[in-house]
Amino acid sequence: MGASAERVTAALRADVLTGVLAPGSRLPEPLLQERYGTSRVPVREALRALAGEGFVELRPNAGARVAQVPVEDLADLYAVRRVAEGVTAARCAALVATGRAGGLVADLDRLVEQGLAAVAEERRADGARLNAEFHERIATASGARSMAQVLRWASDRIRWAYATTVPQQGQRAWAEHRRVARAIASGDAARAAEVMERHVAASARAFQDPARAARAAREA
Repeated sequence: MGASAERVTAALRADVLTGVLAPGSRLPEPLLQERYGTSRVPVREALRALAGEGFVELRPNAGARVAQVPVEDLADLYAVRRVAEGVTAARCAALVATGRAGGLVADLDRLVEQGLAAVAEERRADGARLNAEFHERIATASGARSMAQVLRWASDRIRWAYATTVPQQGQRAWAEHRRVARAIASGDAARAAEVMERHVAASARAFQDPARAARAAREA
């Protein structure tokens, strides 16, 4: 794949993962050429690449569309994520307790404030990006390499799921992020793991039952 195709692939992937291009959206080649400032060949290569990753559907005589988020796969993914993120949150709290967390707590507080602002201002793509940064910061800081590797592998699909449920997740998700940050800051590893696991479980429910999650967000 040439440099132009790689650039288009990265840009198109980002637009899908952040919800700028919603599941089911048509992807006509002329529109993509104009959007990304390129020619037909890089666009076609990008569509084929993302079809291979599961983010785009290529239909004979019907063109390309953004794929639907795979509900069944994500149910399994959230189950794995719940365990992995419980471990990383606990490790981070232990680092705080021993004075080895560096600027982690300040970073998490900053991300929470930025995330709340993104939701309030309806900046959907920023909200998805900040959500990913929050969880990645914890995974990286934890030093739990195997868990961090699992989360990095799953990060694109986690980000995709979040972007499709931003209106349902809304304030609820970032209020939970604040509780996670405070639990980590307390230095109580067991508490941090518990709060993180509850947050991941709530995120899974929001994706699986968006109507119920939307009602809960309005009532919060």
